[in-house]
Amino acid sequence: MKIIETIPVYNRKSEKITSITTSECSAIKRADVNEQFFIVEESFIVVKSKFFRHEHLVKHRRFFLYQQDLHFKKKAGITYKKVLFILEAPHKNEYDYLQGFKGKSPLFGKLDTFVNTFEYLMNELTEDTNTAYEITLYNAVPFLIDLHYLLKRPVKETTKLNFWLYGWHELKYQKEFKNYLEFHKFDYYINASTRAFKTSISRALSTIVPIEHQVHHPISGFWNRKIVKFGAKKIVHLDDTHQLFQAENNKEERF
Repeated sequence: MKIIETIPVYNRKSEKITSITTSECSAIKRADVNEQFFIVEESFIVVKSKFFRHEHLVKHRRFFLYQQDLHFKKKAGITYKKVLFILEAPHKNEYDYLQGFKGKSPLFGKLDTFVNTFEYLMNELTEDTNTAYEITLYNAVPFLIDLHYLLKRPVKETTKLNFWLYGWHELKYQKEFKNYLEFHKFDYYINASTRAFKTSISRALSTIVPIEHQVHHPISGFWNRKIVKFGAKKIVHLDDTHQLFQAENNKEERF
């Protein structure tokens, strides 16, 4: 029997967020640990509240795409279809580690690939001949979940998932996501999170939007092939009757 030892990772309230293996923990060089964000002891680690502060969040970003022309303001005379493109969380390249761990923007460094490929994705998802899109990139949990800032190396998928679930539930990013969906309407909802997180995000979408499209994450090799494979799936959550019923219920709750 293989025995794997782990070390708990707590928040400031002594609530367990996740755990890391002793081999993962051995990668931590104490000299590199930023003590304003982490407390590292032999038997446990504490993630301080400052780690989650606003400037460390990689939140949504909106831009416009027309025939592979990227711009940040609408052009006159063009009708744009609105797309919500959902990612699970920022990755290490979306941070500036030399400037105080400052968050950049979703898909930083990968935006060119996204722009060059997006039209092919939409051709697969819809028969609509429209080629103008207003795209919002949205991180469902907007902080770094793989603890790369601490460990300087990849961590196990379960570690990332537990850390993500802490943000999703305890830091109430699930509630924030649902509120965003309630007040911002889109023509297309695309769930591009990686496999471990797709179900949680899809479950949140299922209570509010009628149709969800699921695709591979843009940083995966599927987007970089000569023949791109998006792994697209169309999921029908709600019919119009259900939406009307939900709207009436929401109206009654307000009064």
